[in-house]
Amino acid sequence: MKFEMPKYKAPDFNTDFFINAPDVKLVEVEKEGVSPENYHALSVFPEYFKVNGKWILATKSRMDSACVVNDEPGNESLRVVELRNLKKGDKVAVGRKEDGSEGIFMYAHGFNASLKCSDTFAFRCGRSRETAFSVDYDRLYDILRNEKKNNGYVTWVLGTAISLDRGTRSALEKLIRDGYVDAILCGTSLAAFDLECAVCDTVWGQEVFVKEQTTMGNYYETINMVREAGSIEEFIKTGKAKDGIIKACVECGVPFVLSGTIRDRFTLPGTYNDVRQAQDAMRVHAKKTSTIIMVSTALFTIATGNMTPSYNEFDGIVRPVYMYTVDIQEFAVNKLADRGTLTATSVVTNTQDFIKHIGRALAN
Repeated sequence: MKFEMPKYKAPDFNTDFFINAPDVKLVEVEKEGVSPENYHALSVFPEYFKVNGKWILATKSRMDSACVVNDEPGNESLRVVELRNLKKGDKVAVGRKEDGSEGIFMYAHGFNASLKCSDTFAFRCGRSRETAFSVDYDRLYDILRNEKKNNGYVTWVLGTAISLDRGTRSALEKLIRDGYVDAILCGTSLAAFDLECAVCDTVWGQEVFVKEQTTMGNYYETINMVREAGSIEEFIKTGKAKDGIIKACVECGVPFVLSGTIRDRFTLPGTYNDVRQAQDAMRVHAKKTSTIIMVSTALFTIATGNMTPSYNEFDGIVRPVYMYTVDIQEFAVNKLADRGTLTATSVVTNTQDFIKHIGRALAN
């Protein structure tokens, strides 16, 4: 069946209720990073705000953010801003009612007809190891082909397991080179293990992965070599890395965001060790993502899911942002769906196998 993007049906704002509804109340920020009392916290659903008699859709909506309004007549616009980024003088929408009576309308039915789902807040539920995922795989193949054809933006959020298996590394490398990856968000360990394998042909210092003690010498030596080169990009230019995910990203111009954690002892250059800087760097890609695939990393999945819109506007067209969460643990994949994400699809499987399946299906 030919892939079709779900059509968005906007509310009819020509009814008496919406015409007579008041403009949203605005309160200026008095102190940087402090929101006004009773500020409106955005959700992942489409939300409209009435400004100077006009109902305006907030695009790039993200959970627990504020709506900053420009109410200059003729130039009305909205910005979705994290609370810590509010500036003195910003006009913030306030009000807790979302039915339009306070100039704020949350609209959860825009994609219902095309998605053919009776449940407004949970289009996917009960995903487990006993679920058959073949339809979900086929759907994802179609989505990725469509994104590549129509210049979509596909972001992959990846856990360390992806770089521990040679076949998985090879499959993802090919996906990068074939144009199915527009950005990667991950921890420093994924990149470090990938580079270790690319340079030393080992994982955790071992030529064959077995359950034995290891000093992880090659892992840290690889990080040391990259630090000596000055950056990952400069290290790739040395030719020491023979293959892999990071080499493909650098050579194909695919950006990757490395975020540090409290347990990191030694990180690659370019790693964001400040959590706020890491959030900002990740959010750059989350804001423009049209499809996001989160694999084998519970914390990064939840964090990225919370900053990624469930819908967005591309070239004037409102469309869903497709989200896939993939993990061997049912808890990890269902956590994001529990927050009411419009299009979150969970796949419970071995994540290394998942990447290989995608690679085989999309092979040119």
